[in-house]
Amino acid sequence: MNKTYEIAGQVMGFFESFKGSRPAINNESILIVRGRSRKVIPLDQFDSKLSEIGEILGGKEIDENSDKISEILKIGDKHIKITESNVNDVDDHGFIRMKEELESMGLVVGYKVFELPSFDVVIAIWEDKNEIPPLYVEVTVSEREK
Repeated sequence: MNKTYEIAGQVMGFFESFKGSRPAINNESILIVRGRSRKVIPLDQFDSKLSEIGEILGGKEIDENSDKISEILKIGDKHIKITESNVNDVDDHGFIRMKEELESMGLVVGYKVFELPSFDVVIAIWEDKNEIPPLYVEVTVSEREK
C-alpha cells in the first residue's frame, strides 16, 4: 500500500471519518483527503486529539508560529502544482485566514503540522461551535524533499 494512503487512512480512521472520505488532490508527491464524521469532539479536546493522532503517526509536532511551516507549505504547493494548474501561490498565513473564515461561520477549527521521517502531515479538524455534527477532517500528506 502507498505510504501516503496509509498515513491518511490512519488519520481518517482515528476521527471515524473514513467512510465517504475522498482525495481532493492525489499525485506521486502529495495526497489531500477530506472527510466528515458523525463523531463530535468536545471543543476543549481538539488540541489533545490532534496531538494524540500525531503521536500515533510517530510525528514531531511543528510549532504553528515556526518558519518551518512556511517551508512545508511551499513544498506542498510545489507538489500540488505537479497535477493542478489552476492553483495560486501558497500564502504563509493561509492557515490563520482559513481558521478565521471558518470561525466567522460559527465553526471551531484546530490544526497541527507534523514531521514524519519522509513526509510532512497537516491535519485540520472543524465542527460547529455548539458541538453539533458533523466533524470535518482534512489531512495533507506531502513527501519531504531531500
